[in-house]
Amino acid sequence: MEDKVCIVTGASAGSMGEGIAKGLAEAGFGRLVLVARGREKLEKTAESCKKLGAKEVLILTKDLSNIKTSAEVIEETVAKFGSKH
Repeated sequence: MEDKVCIVTGASAGSMGEGIAKGLAEAGFGRLVLVARGREKLEKTAESCKKLGAKEVLILTKDLSNIKTSAEVIEETVAKFGSKH
């Protein structure tokens, strides 16, 4: 599973998304995309995920209430990790 890419929204430290991100890292998912509005808290979550086994973590500070921003997350994820097509 280490080659799988998981996008976790609301991944700020102290959130449910943080718990999900950590669980994915522990389960062996090696490439995570963490999305939330606050960069500082995302960096803390990313650091924790790396300690738990994530190989690569992409941090995106985005407000996903806008559909264009959601599309940007996908575009930036594909730019970083590539596509399986």
